[in-house]
Order: sequence, then C-alpha cells, then structure tokens
Amino acid sequence: MKVLLNFIKGFKSTGKAAKMVVLLFIINLAFSLVLAVPMYHSLKSSMGKSKAGERMAKGFDYLWWEEFQDDSKGLSTTFTPSIIGPGALLDNVENLVHMRKLRLPPVILIAGLLYIILHTFLAGGILSLFIQRPIKFTMKSFFEGAGHYFIRFFLLMLISWVFFMAISIFLNSGFSSIIDNVSRKALTEKEPFFLGLFFSALIFFLILFIQMVFDYARINIVVEDGKNVFKSALKAFSFVFRHPGSTLGLYYLIFLISLAVAGIYILIKSIIPQSAFIGVFTAFLFQQTFIFAVIWLRCWLYSSQLELYRYLE
Repeated sequence: MKVLLNFIKGFKSTGKAAKMVVLLFIINLAFSLVLAVPMYHSLKSSMGKSKAGERMAKGFDYLWWEEFQDDSKGLSTTFTPSIIGPGALLDNVENLVHMRKLRLPPVILIAGLLYIILHTFLAGGILSLFIQRPIKFTMKSFFEGAGHYFIRFFLLMLISWVFFMAISIFLNSGFSSIIDNVSRKALTEKEPFFLGLFFSALIFFLILFIQMVFDYARINIVVEDGKNVFKSALKAFSFVFRHPGSTLGLYYLIFLISLAVAGIYILIKSIIPQSAFIGVFTAFLFQQTFIFAVIWLRCWLYSSQLELYRYLE
C-alpha cells in the first residue's frame, strides 16, 4: 500500500512538472546531436551515392559495413549491427553488466563522462523542483537548484563509482573464473549458459541496487540540505535496509513499466517500414517519443522516491 500510494503521488508530481520534462528532453536531444551529426557525415561520406544506402534501408549490409570498419576511426568504430533495432537495448545492458563501456574509443568515453556529469547536474534541478510545495517550474529556480546541489551530487557520484568498480573488479572476474571452470567440466553448453545468465542477472541487480541507494542519498541531501556526502550515503543505505520491501518494490514497479515501454517501442518500430523518407521520419518521431517517455519515467522515479522518503522518515 505504501508503494502504490507514493507511486501515485510521484506520478501526480511529475505531471505538474511537465515543462521540466520537456526541458530535459531538449537538453538530451541537443547532447545527442553532438555525436549524431559527426556519425551522419561519416556514414554519408562512406556511402555516397552508391547502392549501399539503399541496401542499408532494407536491411543491414554486412559487406559495406566490413569495408566501413576497415577505414573507421574514433566514433565511427561504434557503428555496428547491434546498434540497430532491439539489439541496441540488449547491447547496452550487456555492456553495463560486464563493464565493457571502458573499452570504447576515447571520444565515446569522454562523451559518456560528460553526459553522466550533465545528468548529475540536472538531478539537482529535478529534486529541487519536486521538493517544492506547490510545485512550480521556472528556468531560474531549476538551474539554481541544479547548481546548488551539483558539488555534493558530484561527490556522491564518485563514491558510487567505487561500488561499481568493486562489482566490476571482484564479482565480474570471480564469476568469469567460475564459469570457465564449469565450462571445462560440463558435457553440454546448457550449464555454463544458465550459470552465466544467473551471474549476469545478479550483477545487474547489484548495479541497480547501488543506483537506487544513491538516489536516496541525493534525496537525503535535498530534504535535509545535508553537507556531508558520506553521512548522506550512510543514511541512504540505512534507509534502504530498514525499508527493503518499500524501496525495492517502488523501484522495480517503475523499472517494470520501463521494460514494458521498451518492449512496445521495439515492437512498433520493427513494423514501421523505413525504405522511404516518410517511414524514416515516422520512426525518428517514434524514437523521440520513446526517449521522452524514458525521461518522464526517470523523473517519475525521482518524485516517487522522494515521496516515499518523506512518508517513511
């Protein structure tokens, strides 16, 4: 009951902050264009007026892609079959679980780091708005809130990375060793496959759990205007362990909604023909609608977690 109550409160709060969600969408779109435009010019230069473009519109042209990869540098090397269609979402999850993002080209790592710092900055504005009663969005108050909490949120981000790196160094390597040992002794591939699946699910759960805990650390700073980030992190861990059912229930309720939205997006986009301009444009608009929904869900999560924190504390 506590979960549903604050889930609904969070939804109402997000509805009152629709202008903020639009602003976040515009910022996200502008940041994406920084990477999309150079990639577009690289692909256009490679394809030119050849038949490769027509073949790519109908289905992935592996022959062209192999030639493109031979000449690719930096950002262009990330253009692979897995970034098209549903494979993009699955590829991102796999890279997250196995911490493969660190192997990406430097330009992507820098862009990813800047995006994380930007998200950390914007989180201050989001929570500073949801803490208001009544909720009233203005550009001035949003960016003032973002700037006010940025240093503390940035320090929290660095602390959270210690946990993520620990998961990567100790659990990933340990689980890989176990799977290798099982694979050498197994008569079929089923046992190591399901064992690997279990370990991946466990790591994914731990990553989401740490992310959730530090969401509450940020909330603690905003609610109490805490100055000590270590104390806020400890309070967040204490809060989650005192209320595991409510915190996890709320988090995974919105997470399941996110999975449903992603599933609908994959299903509908796969049936949109993209061999002509109108189809490509329709797919683009639908993709941006999906991204807007993801941003809305993230804000919904923040507002619901804030409501739950206030309710239980």
